[in-house]
Amino acid sequence: MLVHPEGAEPLNVGEVKLEPGGALLWYLFPDRSYEVAGVYDSRGEFLGWYTNLLRPPEISEGRWELTDLYLDVWQPAGGEAKLLDREDLETALEAGHITLEEARRVEAEADAVLRAARAGRWPPTIVRRHPLESVGSLRLHRDDPARYAANLVINRLIGFGMYLFGAISLTSLLFAAFTDAFSAQGPALTAWKVSIGVEAVLLFLLSITGRLPATRRPRPEETLDERILFIGSLVTGLAVFVYPDSRLWRSALIAIYGILALFLGIFVIARLRYEHRFPWLAAVGIGVCALALGVLLL
Repeated sequence: MLVHPEGAEPLNVGEVKLEPGGALLWYLFPDRSYEVAGVYDSRGEFLGWYTNLLRPPEISEGRWELTDLYLDVWQPAGGEAKLLDREDLETALEAGHITLEEARRVEAEADAVLRAARAGRWPPTIVRRHPLESVGSLRLHRDDPARYAANLVINRLIGFGMYLFGAISLTSLLFAAFTDAFSAQGPALTAWKVSIGVEAVLLFLLSITGRLPATRRPRPEETLDERILFIGSLVTGLAVFVYPDSRLWRSALIAIYGILALFLGIFVIARLRYEHRFPWLAAVGIGVCALALGVLLL
């Protein structure tokens, strides 16, 4: 990500002037003859997509070497994509800076980008899924992939629970208003159960694949870790001692400890998969939850 520095002159990007504080979020691709930038003003408002045609990058020891091939495509927010800098390509061709074969290839590539943009298929899906506000998530994914993966699954499970609760509530209200599902055994009650089951399956699939709004990617400042969950399991257990009548707490605590154990288990799997280390704190937390559940269920 490139942030245009304060005090600098406005930067021409496509057909807009990027003021200081504006940002370019670049997306580079191995073996691809283009790079794409999301362009944002100083308030974070999206201005458009800027596609730069180039030779496929040469990558050596983590270094990307790029050769620009003059043509660019500007795709303003809410506007039609346009080809830029054709004159620069012709000038470079006349000067011998680029061969006729490569010039025609880059023209064909630019035409393909224009067609895809006008058909609503450009930029690539992976670019559209990662706007400026997802930078924190991308950095977390790079720097701490295990915590990112664990929180991604946890967030989506929480989102699934929220959507399922809403779906059950709405479906139950409709069945109560228009059927006798809750007053007698019969087809209406069966239909309600089937509807809830179908909704649960669909919402779970949509949530776990991140296709619902509440299942977005985690940001660093919003993430959980094993330490927080472990402390939560200990603090929750104090409720039994603060209020001795455990019958009032049993149902709630069973649910809480079950959820904590599930989330800690997700961290165990994520740490093992992405870091190849055993997270002892998460494992101890699971043990605490298992012990608590055993006491509560006996």
